[in-house]
Amino acid sequence: MPPDGYTTVTISDEVAEKLAQILVERGCQSYGEAVDYAADAMLVQEDEITVQQLIQMLAERADNLD
Repeated sequence: MPPDGYTTVTISDEVAEKLAQILVERGCQSYGEAVDYAADAMLVQEDEITVQQLIQMLAERADNLD
């Protein structure tokens, strides 16, 4: 979740591209859905993600809970 007073999270172009690819390939209806899929997929894959990418995914996921 963004710090108090902020309403958005900035992600790298690389992460945005990956999320867009997931959106198209998996038929997700939103970026939030793509983030959910990516976070779940990371739990079962051996590929490593950066701490920043994980934080961003979790922040997006938390925003969707509200």
